[in-house]
Amino acid sequence: MLKTFFCTSVLLSSALYADHFRDATLAYRGGNFEEARKNFERSIKKESCWQSYFYLGKIYLYGEGIDANPSHAIPYLEHAVMRGNVKAKCYLAEAYMKTHSKPDEALLLLNQGAKESSLCREIAASYAILLNS
Repeated sequence: MLKTFFCTSVLLSSALYADHFRDATLAYRGGNFEEARKNFERSIKKESCWQSYFYLGKIYLYGEGIDANPSHAIPYLEHAVMRGNVKAKCYLAEAYMKTHSKPDEALLLLNQGAKESSLCREIAASYAILLNS
C-alpha cells in the first residue's frame, strides 16, 4: 500500500510540473511562434533548458511571430554557441552580419560551422562570402 501511495504521489506531482520546452517545440513546429516564444522563455526560467536559447535566438533573428530583432537574438545565440550548438554558430554569424557588428567573428563562425553544417555554407552563400575549403 505504501508503494502504491508513493507511485501515485510521484505521478501526481510530475503532472503538476509543465514541460515548457516540449510545449514550446510543439508550438514552434506547428507555426504558433508566439506560444513557442513564451514557452521557450519559461523553459529557461523554470527548467534551465539551454536548448531554448537556440530557438529564441532564431525566433528573434528571423522575426518568427514577432518583428525581427537581430540585436536581441545575439545574446541567445551566443549562449547556444557556448553550449556547443553548431547551427547556432551559423545563425549568430548572420546576426552579426545583419547588425554590422563583429564581421571578423562572423566569418570565423561561418568557417567553423561550415565544417559541420551545410547551414553555414548556405548563409555564407546568401551573403556572397567565400569560405575556406
